[in-house]
Amino acid sequence: MRPLDQFDQSHDDCLVDNHDDGHDSDAPVSALTPELSFWDHLGATRADEYAQDDILTGIPLPDVPVPEPTLLSRVDMAPPQSMPQHGFTRLDETLRAQEATADPARPAPPQIPLRADMRGPGGPAGLPPAQPTARREPHAPPRGPAAKNRRKAARQPSRFSYRIQRLWLTPLYRRAIKIGLPVAASVVAIVATLASEDRRMAIVAQGDAVYSAFVDRPDFMVTELRLPDLAPELEDAIRTAISPELPKSSWRLDLEDLRARIEVLDAIRVADLRLLPDGVLAVAVTERVPAILWRSSDGLEVLDIEGKRIGFAPDRHILPDLPVIAGEGGGAHVIEALDLFEAASPLGARVRGLVRVGERRWDVVLDREQRIKLPETGAIAALEHVIALEQAQDLLSRDLIAADMRNPGRPILQISEGAMETIRAIRSQNTEALQ
Repeated sequence: MRPLDQFDQSHDDCLVDNHDDGHDSDAPVSALTPELSFWDHLGATRADEYAQDDILTGIPLPDVPVPEPTLLSRVDMAPPQSMPQHGFTRLDETLRAQEATADPARPAPPQIPLRADMRGPGGPAGLPPAQPTARREPHAPPRGPAAKNRRKAARQPSRFSYRIQRLWLTPLYRRAIKIGLPVAASVVAIVATLASEDRRMAIVAQGDAVYSAFVDRPDFMVTELRLPDLAPELEDAIRTAISPELPKSSWRLDLEDLRARIEVLDAIRVADLRLLPDGVLAVAVTERVPAILWRSSDGLEVLDIEGKRIGFAPDRHILPDLPVIAGEGGGAHVIEALDLFEAASPLGARVRGLVRVGERRWDVVLDREQRIKLPETGAIAALEHVIALEQAQDLLSRDLIAADMRNPGRPILQISEGAMETIRAIRSQNTEALQ
């Protein structure tokens, strides 16, 4: 590479000073001419292709005028007279020598076009007139049906890819791939894992071990039972029902089962169990209230108002304030029996109790072995009728065994044998007096 001398520098300054202001100083010489640019050739080529593909069928293409470029085939770059010669030749002579020695098969180098003010003998550079050259035609694409089919095949996707794209645009197919396929794979993996009984037992054993290690920690153990103030017998019964379960983890305690065990006891109506801090199980109970005594085949039972058994009484005098009933099925009609006791309250202490007859009606038992037989329905009205007769005529103060009120429209009085003899004697005396 030879060094830059003053001749090269002056030549470059000449080229820079003589170009138009509308172009960039770094643009090539070809850009300083009115020749069509690359984008103009590209647009013309695309328009020709679209016309061949029948895309612009029937639409005339615009005729773009292309000016004839003037090329600089010879450049006279002689150094000035003041500049000493260094063995350089003129530029035109150098170009002619290169053309003479160039390879015939080698393409000719591109020629540089110049502006109009740089051409001709009158130009500032004193250049010879430019020789007109033929216009370079853009590369013409191949024509014909075969080329057209090749271009269409290159642009269009295959039938298989088209069908795959259409399937992927289907929402159901897309959900099946994104959701259904992973779920199906997971199900298959789980089924394959659980198909073996040994693997299932191993998984269950491992899960139980992990669960036991967590729930049997000392922080969750229940060790103490707290009860309210109860009768000693009832407290012992509750402790006997719950104590075998303690100590035990709060995770393993079944409070509903423990509550059912406590409520099975006769004296307990409702039980409430709560877990307190420090491993304490608190029990709150609601006891049943004794309402009546029922003499059954099992003994003297203490019942509440609902007819639930509270316990057994060894003797009637232990609970003297409670009324007494007897007979089969009497325990299922406690409320009706209490209503009859309330209606018979005017008789006071003469009322000994009620007896259930045939599991369908009541008899009121009084002292002196007297009874008031009541009907199945309207028992309270029949009892009030007898009480009214007692208050008006001292009916129950007489030698009476039973007052049968089972038919309220026709009451029957059953008297004792002594009273019958007295009535017969009175009737005989009346007969003799009339004779």
